[in-house]
Amino acid sequence: MPIAGYSHAFTKENVDLAPASPGVYELVQKEAVIYIGKSGTSIRSRLQRHLNGDEGSCTKAADHYRREVTTAARADTYEAELLAKYRAANGKLPRCNERLP
Repeated sequence: MPIAGYSHAFTKENVDLAPASPGVYELVQKEAVIYIGKSGTSIRSRLQRHLNGDEGSCTKAADHYRREVTTAARADTYEAELLAKYRAANGKLPRCNERLP
């Protein structure tokens, strides 16, 4: 179920090396997926926003990430598929994807 690809430490050095391409990514904390996201333009810029805390303290707490480059159109559907699979396996969304009612 996780995104195919290597796990990278969620550090400025690694994030700055992420591709400036569309795709999907998972943020991980203590081996648990805490967020599944997408970028239609640049995985790097989205990861930088999370690392800087621009997306909130929940995702900033990640210690690793996985990413997969796709087309912008595929990123939308792929993210939805990953979230649906996660929900089916765990009965809920990753904790940082959950929205208050």
